Amino acid sequence: MSLEEALILVVDDNEMNRDMLSRRLRRQKYNSIVAENGEQALQLVHEHAFDLILLDIMMPSISGYEVLERLKADTSTAHIPVIMISAVDDLESVVRCIELGAEDYLFKPFNPVLLKARVNASIRKNHLSPTTIRPIHEAIQTANTALTEADLPSEHATHVTSIQTELDKLTALLDGA
Repeated sequence: MSLEEALILVVDDNEMNRDMLSRRLRRQKYNSIVAENGEQALQLVHEHAFDLILLDIMMPSISGYEVLERLKADTSTAHIPVIMISAVDDLESVVRCIELGAEDYLFKPFNPVLLKARVNASIRKNHLSPTTIRPIHEAIQTANTALTEADLPSEHATHVTSIQTELDKLTALLDGA
């Protein structure tokens, strides 16, 4: 996937902010979809394969904190990087978002050059998408099962254990990707 093929969800209750962010992303050759509230965002993440979410914190009904918490608690959306963009500029808010699983935090008004750098970095970091990772996970599980069920002579037990250890390391790397 090239960076230009990335699909970004912009979530903000303020129409001017949504419009400004989506226009800026378009100028950077990104595709974007906008959501005007948390409910709409949570619905859209199950309809589209987003590569990144730009999420406001202060929204009516469902706050950005709650949206972030729900996204990270759901195994089907936990892999999507989220950059919080908010006028809330206190350290406590930043720490809370990072602890909830946010990739990054930008203060409003944001610097366009910094936004571009953070968006690019987040998308590059998340280049291994779930559709890429899932088949690798399945292959690792199949190999592990085959090793466990194989009727190998006892002299190969040390090699089997070594291979399973390496497969476990690969799984841990993928889960951290």
